[in-house]
Amino acid sequence: MKTFRKTYALILFFMFLFLGFKIYIKFNISRNLKNEEKNKLKKSAEVLNECFDLKNKSQRSINDSMKLIGYCLEEYGSGKNFN
Repeated sequence: MKTFRKTYALILFFMFLFLGFKIYIKFNISRNLKNEEKNKLKKSAEVLNECFDLKNKSQRSINDSMKLIGYCLEEYGSGKNFN
């Protein structure tokens, strides 16, 4: 009877260990995907900030600003790579 309990406990231990390992792998994969998405958004924000030239915005007229915004959206608009 003692060997049965030990065997049962050992099987449960390895099952929990296996399940914990699978959960850890899924969590790690989702965290990596989240980090990749954040890096992609940071990179796109940097490119658009450079394109919009926010440092010199007070020196432009409204028409020039609108042309610059149109150019930036056409050049670096959604769905384009920022690499």
